[in-house]
Formats: sequence, C-alpha cells, structure tokens
Amino acid sequence: MKRAKFVLSIIVSLLILSACSAGTQGEQISSSTGAGSSSASAGTSPPAAATGSATPSATAGAPSTGASEDDDDAWLIRIVNPAGEELWSFTEASLRGLLQERNEPEAFIFSTINNWPAVRFYAAEGYSVESVLMAAGVFDTARTVTFRAADGYEVSLTREQLLSPQYYYPNVGEDEAEAVPVSPVIAYRWREGADDIDEIRDDKPCFIFGQRTVFEHTNPAFVVGIAEIIVDAAPADTWPDASTFPLPGPIAEGETVKLQHPSYGLVKLHYTLDGSDPTPLSPMYNPSTYQPELNRPIPITEPVTIKVLVTGYGKNDSEIAVFEFIPVP
Repeated sequence: MKRAKFVLSIIVSLLILSACSAGTQGEQISSSTGAGSSSASAGTSPPAAATGSATPSATAGAPSTGASEDDDDAWLIRIVNPAGEELWSFTEASLRGLLQERNEPEAFIFSTINNWPAVRFYAAEGYSVESVLMAAGVFDTARTVTFRAADGYEVSLTREQLLSPQYYYPNVGEDEAEAVPVSPVIAYRWREGADDIDEIRDDKPCFIFGQRTVFEHTNPAFVVGIAEIIVDAAPADTWPDASTFPLPGPIAEGETVKLQHPSYGLVKLHYTLDGSDPTPLSPMYNPSTYQPELNRPIPITEPVTIKVLVTGYGKNDSEIAVFEFIPVP
C-alpha cells in the first residue's frame, strides 16, 4: 500500500513539472514571435551620403525599427532655436489633430540621386515641413532649418532650398518630362526604392524632399529618425568660391585643371567653358563621392575661360568664380 502511494506521488510530481515546462516554452515562443513581427515591419535607411555641416555624416542614419500603427506617441520631435531652447514639440497624434483642417497628411513619390551617383525613388506619406513650421509659429522667421536625427546625423537647408518649387522626375537624371510638383515632408510612412504609394509602411520619421532640377543630388540630405528641428532666424551664410590647381594663367598644352573647394565633399561644382555663367543645370565637376574617377580634371588645349558656381545645402550659392587659362606649347 505504501509502495503504491509512493509511486502515485512520483507520477503527480512529474505531471506538475511537465505542465510548468510547457507553460514556460509557450511564453518564450510568444515573445519570440512578437520580436519577429516588429523586426519584419522595419524599414530601410537612405543610402550612404556625403559628409555635411550642419553636416551629413558618412551614412544617412541608422537602420529603422518601425512603429506600430496604433502607437501614435512612438516618436517625439522637438523644434528648438540654435541655443537648444525648445520652441515646440509634437508627436504624430498631436500633429494630426492640429493639422486636420489642412487635409494632411500628404503622399508623394520622390525621385532622387545619391552620391554614388545612383538614381533612387521613395514613396512617402507624412506632414509637409511648411505645415510643421507654421504650427510651431516659426515659419515666417526661419532662414535656415536643420534636421537632426537621434544618432547625430544632421542636414541644414536654407529657406530658399527648403521652400522653392520641387518636383518628382520620372526620368530623373535624364530629362524633365512629366515632372510632378511635390513638397518636403516629415514622413512617418515611407519606403526606399519604391515608386508606388501602396508599398509604404510605418517607419521612423524621415525628412524627404523633392528635386529642384532633374540632376540634383538630394538623397544625402534625407534624414532618418528625426529627433530635433533647429530653426535659425539669422541670414544664411554663402559658400566660398571655388579655386583651381594649377592657378590661372599659362599652362602646358594638354595639361589638366582641377577644380577645388575647402568643403569639396559637401558641395557641387558646376562649370562652363564657353564663357556663359554656370547654373545648377551646368555640368557637374564632382558628381560622385565614392567614384573619384568620375570627377575628371579639365584638359586645356586652347585658351579657355572656366566659370564655376558652388552649390550646397545649408548655405547660399557662391559667387561665380572666373579662371583664364592659356596653353603654352
């Protein structure tokens, strides 16, 4: 009898231990599935970018983690002055309520070129930067606006660069055919490499804007995971003029001239050789940060006048620099 009770006691204990083990495994499986779902909804960051100042670093932000559609307060963006004093802050939920009468948010397809250079497309939905600045009460006074990510990556744009007409070019890098007007946005649903709004998904708030010309390299200035928007009321600075190596003047026939700039990685050098004034549509001397062989020196085979315009985000365009070269046999 005692032996029977002892055996029964062992069987009951084993059953209890088995039930506890099954419950623990169930919790582990449930936890793992939740993490996998969160990871699956994560987006991708913009491709590698040039350095900048208010300055892009070598990459345009860390990989995104995404946020639940129901988690309206998953991110917070502060609007501050250059001293770091907060002027306003907002979440998606608070901004949605404030801008409801403006029929926000807006959805666009954006064309862009990166510093490889390579053509890219983004599908994005978000709130226009103009509406955000108006809601913060700084739209009329902003002269330079800096978008800073939580990881420290930041890009500045002058008021003109931010608010001048911008477009989506289906034939980006080729021609302006079928251009569509777009507006700069703080996107909270977006997808890199997509030209279909139906492909967008929840992600970290990202600053995305359109191109002013079909050749503009905007992608390095996209900022993923914005944490702060810094608004400066002071007039924007102007980029220094370009220089050349060698210096202007006589040059051995067939030798080449290199265009130079102290902020070479942050700017684009547009030049002409026919005496006309260069514009942002003129040939680009330094189209690539990552393929230096594309940045070709200019051969001098006859007397020539090189004119150079420096453009870059966060400052006004430079004065047009003029350089005269005379080949010597």
